[in-house]
Amino acid sequence: MEKYSNTDSNETLVLTKYVFTELLNQVIDKFKEDHKVQDTYKDSQLYGFGNYNSNLPSIKSELELLLKGYVNGKYLYNKSREVSTGKPVVKISREYKFLFFNYLDCKDVFEFLEKRIKLHDEREKQLQLLHSSVSNEDYYYVCYYYGEDKKMTKGQIIIYNNWKTFELIFVYQNKKGLPIYYNLFGNIKQESSFTHFDAKFFTKRGKIEGANFIFYVGKSNVNERPILIGTYSSFDKYDHSVAGNMIMVRKDSREAMEEEANSFYFDPVFSQELVKERYVALSHVPKQLSRLSSKSPYASIFGKIPNNYKAIFSIDNENHELNFFVEEFHYNIRSRTENVVVENDRLSLENKGQILELHFSLVGIFFIQKVSLYLKVYNLFQTGEVIGRFTGVDINNNIVSGDVQLSVLS
Repeated sequence: MEKYSNTDSNETLVLTKYVFTELLNQVIDKFKEDHKVQDTYKDSQLYGFGNYNSNLPSIKSELELLLKGYVNGKYLYNKSREVSTGKPVVKISREYKFLFFNYLDCKDVFEFLEKRIKLHDEREKQLQLLHSSVSNEDYYYVCYYYGEDKKMTKGQIIIYNNWKTFELIFVYQNKKGLPIYYNLFGNIKQESSFTHFDAKFFTKRGKIEGANFIFYVGKSNVNERPILIGTYSSFDKYDHSVAGNMIMVRKDSREAMEEEANSFYFDPVFSQELVKERYVALSHVPKQLSRLSSKSPYASIFGKIPNNYKAIFSIDNENHELNFFVEEFHYNIRSRTENVVVENDRLSLENKGQILELHFSLVGIFFIQKVSLYLKVYNLFQTGEVIGRFTGVDINNNIVSGDVQLSVLS
């Protein structure tokens, strides 16, 4: 069989984690055996970078003798660090695609696999990667989401192996305003109209679950989608389980991705979509239902809210009447007024269960288009009627406010 691979001069050599680890270990073992080096050798001296002693043996000097040219001593060290973080594949470029194998008296990666990789499954896995006829072009994305400390956050997402694996680098800002990074790796699965990302986080104790993302891609090829919108679920740095919305935007190159991700400027188009779009489940284990959260003691009051209501808004000596109801169990606000539809509704109990807040938009034939109501719960449920306050926007885009009379309809 013809040995076609991605080892051509203009391409990078992609190695599985197992094969690269074997390559690295065998290079180090040969070096230590040739020079009788002890295990106490520092990494900087072993690989030949930083403040190493050029008069002492190093892998860098060995490779330079073989290449008869300059070798970056930190190149192999950096690749070893990539593997230690759990990266599933390692890419080797330029002269290094042959140099490490030549050091082990192998012509190329194929001879190395044949002579030095004993596990059949691992050898076949690497050969399949090398002989793959599918383009293994990498894709670079920046992801945006509303993260910890109520701050907009970015991350770098690098797609490998024809959308089979990925690397995720979260970019945070430390107290000095400098970027700090957290790395995750994982697999990608495409099902129906969605792409699923399953990320793992590597610690000193091993691999743990990291995060899950789901993005809608439709029926077309995912490579045709420069912008993806989806959701994430994970845990944050405070050990809370979290979920929210996320946007991925493709970049033309790794450099463009890194430049954007390392910048702490956020285009308002992202902030407008993502700010506050985050759910946080506090990390506590209640012993009884009345202690689920700080809202739990007011559940009995909350249960009285579903009912039929009539609201009369007073604006400039004119009254505007709206009939609506709150659904039992589901607490959706629905209009009972003809030709009026309620949208974007929400309600809540505030101030230790004493104030009922209602927020909704109105579509159709009604003077008010968007409104927020504030009502005293005790008066409403004792007498079936209460005078509260409202603020809203009318049909002419004027900001209006005033009294609102809310009555419970039998």
